[in-house]
Amino acid sequence: MAKSMRSKREKRLRAIRRDLVQPIYDKKDEAKLAALEAALAAPKLPVKTSPFASSSSSAADTTTATTTTNTQMG
Repeated sequence: MAKSMRSKREKRLRAIRRDLVQPIYDKKDEAKLAALEAALAAPKLPVKTSPFASSSSSAADTTTATTTTNTQMG
């Protein structure tokens, strides 16, 4: 009988704790959603290209052009 009473009491305490803690989690979720919406509404930042990326891409373009011409001639 004591175990049954203890189980019921623990169950009640768990329910009370859940009710107390739930508003805290709701506030956190609202804050996360607000931050996400603000981030999506913010203007996009321009992406700067590095000087290394432009030189390597032009080298890759030249290589591709050379292999294409060699393939067409052959």
